[in-house]
Amino acid sequence: MNLNDLSTQLLFTTVPLWADLPSGNSSATAFIYNAFIDGKPEQSIPLLITNYHAVENATRVVVEFIEAKDGMPEVEKNLLVDIDITQLLKYFDKDLDLVAIPLGPLLNEREALGRPLFFRSIDEKLIPKDEVLKELSALEEIVFIGYPSGLRDDINSTPLIRRGITSTPVWNNFQGSNFFLIDAGVFPGSSGSPVFILNQGAYPTKSGLSIGSRILFLGVLSQTMLRSSANEVYLGIGKVLRSDHLSKFIQKITQSLTLAEA
Repeated sequence: MNLNDLSTQLLFTTVPLWADLPSGNSSATAFIYNAFIDGKPEQSIPLLITNYHAVENATRVVVEFIEAKDGMPEVEKNLLVDIDITQLLKYFDKDLDLVAIPLGPLLNEREALGRPLFFRSIDEKLIPKDEVLKELSALEEIVFIGYPSGLRDDINSTPLIRRGITSTPVWNNFQGSNFFLIDAGVFPGSSGSPVFILNQGAYPTKSGLSIGSRILFLGVLSQTMLRSSANEVYLGIGKVLRSDHLSKFIQKITQSLTLAEA
């Protein structure tokens, strides 16, 4: 396994999530986000991010992590973690369809036991600045990581990587919202999946072809679009919350957490 490869690292940014809801059992995707603290660049807060609708009214939520050994994932050693229901909806935004769960206590506990968890995190350095966002093409190839219909590689404890294209420009607010659309194989279970532009080798820019690699965190997959009819049909269209709106949500949480610790 080449952990220096960008796409391989993305495999370990997500974890599967299962929820017991009044309507029955459901699955979704969550990802690890490393939130920096303003004025304290040496400190950060690890958060688990998923969609609000995936856990709203849940009586139990479970996620699964992989243990680490010598800096490598031990895919045969998985850890099921029950999320404390009293803490589950402490940090959320219903309009943005986001929930954030602090991971610090869990990670510290595992370190103290000598059985740390293996993961890779997303942070604000991957979120494109406004000037980068505006230079993106209307049609961009995207990838997203998750567990569509709960599917994954159970033996190797890895999610599925899926590809698609932007269906509406990332820099447009679709229907005046904070979202854009992608054209891809989006199914239930993919909710909460991080969406990226990932170029390795070369990629087009307004100045021509650029040589090298590029990774941009575009947003969070929130919903699969259905055709309105008596028989619901998946359109292969996904609704994605743009990452700059996620960043503002995260900033409010880090301010709240740092004030609580003061």
